Amino acid sequence: MIRRFLLILNMLLVVPAYGSGGPEEVELSPDSALKLGFKVKIAPEGSATMVEIIGPPAINNGCLPARSGSFILDKSGKEISVYITELPRRAESPKTVGYLVSKNSTSMGVFIDYFCPGERIYESKRYTITSIEAWNS
Repeated sequence: MIRRFLLILNMLLVVPAYGSGGPEEVELSPDSALKLGFKVKIAPEGSATMVEIIGPPAINNGCLPARSGSFILDKSGKEISVYITELPRRAESPKTVGYLVSKNSTSMGVFIDYFCPGERIYESKRYTITSIEAWNS
């Protein structure tokens, strides 16, 4: 009897230890970015293309920006470089910038993570731009 009780107690303690894979990723389009309050600038800069995202100070009733960054993917879609910045807690709009240098062998993405407080942590989102095709029209 004690063994069963300890087994059940152990199962209850282990279940909350399983974590999530991080915030849900949301690919921004020109329309969705506008609706959510993001400003996106895409401009040629020398031989590169600059992608800049400026996000709202908060989103989804109190979810605050926590991280921003950029990443490079090879042709097969594997990450070959990632840059992440922890954002300070303040009432300013978060900003991230990435530069795409070679369109032939790699692709680039930029993102801003918004973390929701307390029990709403599972509502946290990563807002990403991984393709600039829709933004060039």
